[in-house]
Amino acid sequence: MAESKWLQDMNSDEYLKEEFNAQGKAKAGTTVDGIEKNDPDWLNKAAKKVNAAEGNDYVKLDAGLLTVNQLNWMLRNTIGEMTFVDDNNQFLWYNRPLDPNYKMLAGRKPEQVGDTMGAVHPDVRDVIPDAKKVVHALRTKESGHDEVYMPVPTGNLKKLVLHYYKRVEDDNGDYAGIYEWVQDLYPLVKYFCETTGQKLVIDEDASTGATYRRNSDPDASSGASTKAAQAKEEEKKPDTSTGASQH
Repeated sequence: MAESKWLQDMNSDEYLKEEFNAQGKAKAGTTVDGIEKNDPDWLNKAAKKVNAAEGNDYVKLDAGLLTVNQLNWMLRNTIGEMTFVDDNNQFLWYNRPLDPNYKMLAGRKPEQVGDTMGAVHPDVRDVIPDAKKVVHALRTKESGHDEVYMPVPTGNLKKLVLHYYKRVEDDNGDYAGIYEWVQDLYPLVKYFCETTGQKLVIDEDASTGATYRRNSDPDASSGASTKAAQAKEEEKKPDTSTGASQH
């Protein structure tokens, strides 16, 4: 993934201390004790222990009243892949895709819910250090940042994968965890370009490697440029009823 300069300049002696075994407890007191965190059946065991709401049980939110089913339906139909990790570095939730055959950009499985961050991330290359860097940066609000954007370079303008991490705070403004959103932006960019007449092109001088430019070619998908050209041609056609040209 491509990192921002402020992430690259972080002190490794600090962010590598980030504890990924979730041995502590969440500050809000929400950690479920007595169940092995990396147990593949953690979700069912933890839900039973705390008598969690489910199905048509109502959940009062700060701006609404929904059932657990309604929350699940809404989140599973929301664009993008979402996950939540608490301040104890325990992976607690993701919006499972409706299609069981859908290949997630950041693969997650139901049996991973409850796992520590160390168990969720493979211990290969720089995955763990990079993950610790993001967590530590948001936990400490490094350089004043409360969000991290991590584009995944693919060398293909038709696959624009972005990982977005947001610091989650409680009502007192204290760190409560991280919300992650992953999405291939290309379908959104494609629609944007088709409806505005712009196009995404490689720009060797741009720091991002790509930029928007006004599309001078007829846009067959939107028809906008084509219709304008046709209108001009119609103006030039002779008026057969009078024998005069239209001006």
